Amino acid sequence: MIIKIFFGGVFVLITAIVVNVLIPKLGVLTWYEFGPNLLKNGWSYCFKVGLLNILWLFFIYPFVLGFSYHLSLKLYEIIF
Repeated sequence: MIIKIFFGGVFVLITAIVVNVLIPKLGVLTWYEFGPNLLKNGWSYCFKVGLLNILWLFFIYPFVLGFSYHLSLKLYEIIF
């Protein structure tokens, strides 16, 4: 069970790293940019970043990470 959780965590981590390298090239914010600016400027910052960035950060990105965990479970079943 521990190996399964670790395997899923590593898979999600690798996915997050790849996504966080690629997504800024498309002009979309990551949490590394959004988080500090949100703390500095308050919730009004959410209205300044645009709908695409909000959709990405709060809906699409969590879905991508969750889906990567789902894929890791399927891959785990195949390997082990």
